[in-house]
Amino acid sequence: MANFRAERLFIRIAGELDFDPNEGINAEEFAFAMVCDGGAYDRPSLQDYTFAPYDSPRWFRASKGLATIRAVIAEEEAKLTSATPEQRTHIENKIEVLRVVEDKLDSIDLKDYKFHFLARDLG
Repeated sequence: MANFRAERLFIRIAGELDFDPNEGINAEEFAFAMVCDGGAYDRPSLQDYTFAPYDSPRWFRASKGLATIRAVIAEEEAKLTSATPEQRTHIENKIEVLRVVEDKLDSIDLKDYKFHFLARDLG
């Protein structure tokens, strides 16, 4: 994703669903969470699942993405204990968006479909 400004982030599915995988997700906040997540030594980054429109995407098992989302949520929840009021609001918003993504990936995993995240700019 070099030389690309990720301003919105969407879930893409390899298969047909009976629901919109992006419904209820704040695409801008989700993109911000992805950009800020550098990963950790024990898990992939949200960036590892993300592709620009001109990239050839790879598909991932939803269970893998679900594990990463849950790890990011746990890390953000741990930050809440020492956060200032301004930081707390931002962290809570990020957690709220990630919980919606978690729910969507859980539903996708039940269907045994693969996914990736598609980054878009506002241009």
